[in-house]
Formats: sequence, C-alpha cells, structure tokens
Amino acid sequence: MLARWLLINMKCRKRFQQKYKELKFKKIAQISIIMAIVGLGLNLSQVKAEVEPAQKDKPYGGTLVWGTANRPTIINPILTNRSVSASLMELIFNKLVRLNHKGEIEPDLAESWEVSDDGLTYTFYLKKGVRFHDGVECNAEDVKFTYERIVDPKVNSAYRANYQLVEKWEVLDKYTLRIILKKPFAFFLYKLDREIAPKHLLENIDLDNTKFNYHPIGTGPFKFKEWHRDDTIVLVANEDYFEGRPYLDRIVIKTYPDASQLWAALMRGEVDYMEFLEQKDYEIVKTDPTFKTYAIPVDYYFAIAYNLEDKILSDRRVRYAIAYVINRKELIQRVAGGYGKECLGPFYPESEFFYEGIEPFEYNPQRAKVLLSEADWQDIDNDGILEKNGEELGLKILVDERYDIFKKITMLIRQQLQEVGIKVTVILFNNKSQLTSEFLESKRPQMCLIYGFANRLVPYEAAMDWCSIFKIKAGRLWKYRNRDVDRFFESGQITKDKQKRKKMYKKIHQLIYTDQPACFLYFPVHFHAISSRFEGIDDFFCLNMPYYMIKEWYIKKGKEVKWNGDN
Repeated sequence: MLARWLLINMKCRKRFQQKYKELKFKKIAQISIIMAIVGLGLNLSQVKAEVEPAQKDKPYGGTLVWGTANRPTIINPILTNRSVSASLMELIFNKLVRLNHKGEIEPDLAESWEVSDDGLTYTFYLKKGVRFHDGVECNAEDVKFTYERIVDPKVNSAYRANYQLVEKWEVLDKYTLRIILKKPFAFFLYKLDREIAPKHLLENIDLDNTKFNYHPIGTGPFKFKEWHRDDTIVLVANEDYFEGRPYLDRIVIKTYPDASQLWAALMRGEVDYMEFLEQKDYEIVKTDPTFKTYAIPVDYYFAIAYNLEDKILSDRRVRYAIAYVINRKELIQRVAGGYGKECLGPFYPESEFFYEGIEPFEYNPQRAKVLLSEADWQDIDNDGILEKNGEELGLKILVDERYDIFKKITMLIRQQLQEVGIKVTVILFNNKSQLTSEFLESKRPQMCLIYGFANRLVPYEAAMDWCSIFKIKAGRLWKYRNRDVDRFFESGQITKDKQKRKKMYKKIHQLIYTDQPACFLYFPVHFHAISSRFEGIDDFFCLNMPYYMIKEWYIKKGKEVKWNGDN
C-alpha cells in the first residue's frame, strides 16, 4: 500500500513540474493549491483537473492548408530570399534573434547578449539543448558558419551586404559567439534576423547543388516531411521543440498556377489560408463568417521621384505645386478602393522616427496655380497648358507597365496635373534593363513612378533612397543630394543614444518632406484570408507578419477537418 502511494505521489510530482512550467503565469494562489494536492498524494485525475483548464481551449492537432500561387524555390537560410520558401524558413529554422509582432528584437537561439560601450563588440550567449531535427545540438559554430557562408564571395547570397561591416566572427565556447564590427552601427541587431543553418550538414559542399535545399533540416517548430512534384510541401510538428511543440500537427503548402485558381480553391474550402488577395476578392470574403480577413497597410509607398537637375523641377515652387494638386485621398479611393494610408515622407507614420510636426500638402489646386504663377508659368495662348519663354510646362514620367497599379496611378495623376496646366507624357518600359543611358538620353524623363521603402524599425534603410553617399538603387534614376540629410544619416547609424538618434531621423524626415525631392503618394494595403476555424492568429497579422508565430495557431475544438492527403 505504501509503495502504491509513493508511486502515485511521484507521478503527481512529475506531472506538476511539467505543468508548472506551462502555467507559470498563473496566480500564486492557484500554484499553492496544486502543490497542496501533490503533497497529499491524491490521485492523478484530481491534479489534472486543476492544471489543464488553460489547455482546453487550445487543443493540439489538425492541419493548416496554406495555398500559394508563388511557387516554392529552394529552402536554405544562406540562399533563399524569395517565394513562399522565404516564409517557410521561420517555421523550419530559428534565428539568433528575431522580430516579434510588435517589431521588437527578442531572443531566439540567443538567450541573452551584451554590447560593448563603443558599439563594436556583440557577445551572444546561446540557449543550451536546442537540437536540429536530426538530433544534433545547435551551437555557436553553426551560427558562425551561417554568417560566414553568407559573406563568402564564392556563395551567391542575397544577404551578403548586411554583414559587410563585420570585422570577424569568433566562437568563444560552444554556447558563446562574439561579433566584432568595423564601425558602430546602431541597428546591427536587426541585421541578425537570419535563420541559422546546420554546419555539420552544409560544410564543404556546393550549396547550390545539395539535397538539403529540397529537404531542409533546422531547429524550428516544424520539421520538413516531404516535397511532392506538384510543389506541395508538408511540414509536421516538432514534438521536441525547445519552446514547446506547436499546436498544429501539420502544415501543407499547396501551389496553384495562378492567383485566380488559388482563389477558387479557397472558395471550395480546399485551402485554409491565402495571402495577398485582390481587393475585389477581399470584398467578397470580408463579411463571410467562414473566414477571418485582414487588411494590413504595408511599409512601402508609391511616390513620384524627380530629376532635380531638370530646369523645370529644380524650382521648388513647381514641386510644391504638384504636391498641392495631386489629391491623395482621391487617389486612394479611386485606385485602391479606399484602402491605403497617405504617405507624408520616407518614414512610416506609426514609426517612432516619424516627425509629428509635418504639415501635409493638402489638396489645394488654387494654391498650386498661385505657386506656378509665381514661377512665371502662364497660360498665354489659353490652350490649358502653362508656358514660359515659349516652352510648355510639360513633364515626362517613366512608368513600369508590368504593374497595373502603376498605370492606374499615372492615369489619375495626369488628369489632376492637367487641371492646373501641367502636361504629362508617359514613357512606358517593361524591363529595368531597358533603362540604358541611350534610352534615357533619347526619352529624357523628368519623373519616375517608384516604390519607396519606409522600414518602421530600421529608418537607416531609407538612406538607400535619400542619402547621396550610396549607389543608386536598381530602378532609381537620380540621386538626391542634401548635405544636411547625408550628415544626419551618417550620424544616426553610429549614435548609441536612442533619443538622440530619434531626433536625427525626425530631422531627416522634416528636411526631406520640406524639400519635396519626390511627391509622396500613399502606402498600399495587403489583404489576407484564413478559415475561421483557426484561433490564436490575430497578433500574426501585422506589418512584419512573423511566420514563426504560426506555432501558436490552433483549431477550435470540434472544428478539425481531416486533410485529404492522409486518405
């Protein structure tokens, strides 16, 4: 009898220790009750009744069928940078540090880190016991290996530029990594947002031609299981994941030839989850209780970039007039169906680096006419087009015809500028390779419709568009030169004091918007839909959509649907 009592007591204690870790956020009073039960040696079912309520609403099991028209490419942290494969990386692998749904840097493989006072040395202390899916423990050698292969000139990695400022990577011991920079960079932690590959599987092999690319092995919450010829990929839950196993048993990625066929599959219930719906399709499902839908403003914007060396656009009054006559609210309504956020410069409105004192150029055609008149542009022959010194106020805009949205924006802008006497001629191209010096010399465009990026987390990335010390980005035609802007960008990247850094970027924002080197238009919106069977998903649907959070998704009890791939 005593032996039986001891056995039950030991089982209860083991069960309690496990649940205590899972429920550590519970009130002390609840913990005390459980401990009292264990101490009395009561049977296991009594203890279970106290510790499992938090799990009842989050059952394990079920499959997420994720539909895509974006064919998967190889899955390798060192090489992969596009397609749905880039999204799957966070499910199969872990990073040294990661971005959460609030845009904050948080530990992933790293348990903690230290930064030296001079901002040059970063020391990371890794979590122990994290294992790759083949059972081998992940350690500092894997982290060092991943980054060194990325910067290896023999490896064609799209991420190489992120680590050019690194002097060296040092393994201090199995769980400690030191990174030494050539110069301070205040946003370096964001550069480390990169999945870690296994050294023992990828060392001394041709990364472009390894079976690993189609059978990846990481440390993440889901394990790769299979990749079918129709580009269906199956992932299964990692039962031993160091943060706790995911709630879902399986994720199935099904590939469709195009967005219309994917949409049809969503309507048939063949897939649970679809990203990047067209607006017209979003309008259909947003009131359908079968789905949960999300409209997420993104952090890139549309803008008209100017050649400031052009004799017309070098006059700030003309640039201001264009800003006053373009009706951004009408643009969002007519082109984007009302979904969009006005762009007031190169930084995202919700970013801490956005200058709140910006006075927007509100739609005011009369003010635009006054400014053009002050610049000596007059409609001398009453034909509706302004003139000066015998020359019409005509502007040529370069537009990539591959994007329907660009063509729609351009059409409306032409109409709006025509209202104040500005004639716009559109020059179409369909490949950036067309933009040769000969082409530009013959066409002489003065404006270009562009995507600009307003990273809300790393404002320094805006320097690629607005700081003259950088090379012109692909697809951009003219540099913007402003000594004060350049100076603040350079200071902002090395200033350790966060408040001082914020002031610098706010000043950059103020200077650029005041100067109007481009007419900033609006931030578009992306649309997503998922079956309403899924819970725990709201935080995921944000500006940066951290895919590792899919491990927290679960299916409402009683709403499970058997995936037909199991039949």
